[in-house]
Amino acid sequence: MTNSVAQRSPEIQAMLEASAPCRDLMMGGRHMRDKGEQYLPKFPQETDDDYDARLASTWLFDGVGKTIEDLSGKVFEVPVTLAESNTDLDFWAYNVDLQGRDLAQFARDVFDAAQASGISFIMVDAPSRGELTRAQAQAGNFRPYFVSLTLEEVLGFKTAVIDNVPTLTQIRIMETVVEETDDEFDPAMVEQIRVCTLPVEDGRVTGTVNLRLYRKDADDQWRIYDEYETGMPRIYVAACDIGRDGFMKAKPPHSRLAEINLAHWRSQSDQANIMHHARAPMKYFHGYSREDLEAFTEGAGYAFWSSNENAKIGVVEHSGAAIDAGRTELKDMEFQMQAMGLQLLVSRQGSSTATGDLIDEAKVNSRLGMWADNLKDTLELAFSWMAEMAGIGAEPEVIINKDFAANALSHLDMDALNKMYLAEVISRNTYINEAKRRNLLSEEVDPEDEADLIGMEPMDTDDGDIG
Repeated sequence: MTNSVAQRSPEIQAMLEASAPCRDLMMGGRHMRDKGEQYLPKFPQETDDDYDARLASTWLFDGVGKTIEDLSGKVFEVPVTLAESNTDLDFWAYNVDLQGRDLAQFARDVFDAAQASGISFIMVDAPSRGELTRAQAQAGNFRPYFVSLTLEEVLGFKTAVIDNVPTLTQIRIMETVVEETDDEFDPAMVEQIRVCTLPVEDGRVTGTVNLRLYRKDADDQWRIYDEYETGMPRIYVAACDIGRDGFMKAKPPHSRLAEINLAHWRSQSDQANIMHHARAPMKYFHGYSREDLEAFTEGAGYAFWSSNENAKIGVVEHSGAAIDAGRTELKDMEFQMQAMGLQLLVSRQGSSTATGDLIDEAKVNSRLGMWADNLKDTLELAFSWMAEMAGIGAEPEVIINKDFAANALSHLDMDALNKMYLAEVISRNTYINEAKRRNLLSEEVDPEDEADLIGMEPMDTDDGDIG
């Protein structure tokens, strides 16, 4: 019996704290409002009612979430696929996690989680086949499958250097399982901790992976619920660490963007608050008694009077300078977010040069290309483990898009292509293929078919010609 099994390791805790702003911003405005003073501080002498009203009127400019969505959109504009291997892997890729997600859907979820936290994980698991034959296992769908793990689900891990290679020797995973109860419409959601341990001694593996499942007992203590030897020679967990900071460690790649997004969240709250007061200016009363003020009613059709001939009512209004300053600050931060990676959300002001556009595009595409390579390596490693578990002799290859620049169409690109084609620097086939790469033409367009169709079109004739 131990409760330390549920404690997060210092490494995991540090990564969670560093990536918390990115993950919270990705979850939207309602989640940010639920966080309250964690991200939106309370002003000195501000009442609880005033703070709650200000919090409720604060909306989120989704800089981090939109950036992650747009960058993932570039990578997955062409679906991630598994190169044909003529094995069971080809079919398993259509339902790679036994939950209906194909490889492309699964890979995007892994990639999005890695962008938010800097790291995410793929675990390859398989149900126990026991004494089943291969045919029986296929009939019962007893085959390896992928499990996506986010940073929040990992409680801790241990590593060791084996044959000069850093190797995962233990991992603790928090998971939730569903169990039936006496009420068929109200199943129980049970938390359990999965502990996978690879025995190592003197830098050498001494056995196969041991699996322990922990669940809480009636005394709220974590106890071993089940334990068995898996027979697996390694822990099949691969890390997609696009923010790599060491083996199984990473930093959130969008942390600087998140800082600006949080500043925008707070500044927008101030802006909404000052706009409210500007639209409903503060009134002041001169020459009225307390009883007069208690009877005061404001609205259309109401009048207010006093026996004091010197009594008067006035308003204190904002000059508007603070409102303009706040709006300028918000716009500045939106463009700062654009510089940090938010290219598709706000338009660029002023003129730009073709060279500058290409440099900016190349910076983002270079970073995305490395991230896409990381995802590709992680998926190929997971598929190789899947093949190893199933006894399939294959070297899986994952095909992933990295031709991001070609997908970014601009008038400068097409103008350059047009000039090269008209000057006969490039052929018709090259011209059409380049237009297809930039999504200007459909993939179904075939250069040879187009040449035949052009040849079949009638020649232009003068108005006076007949036949």
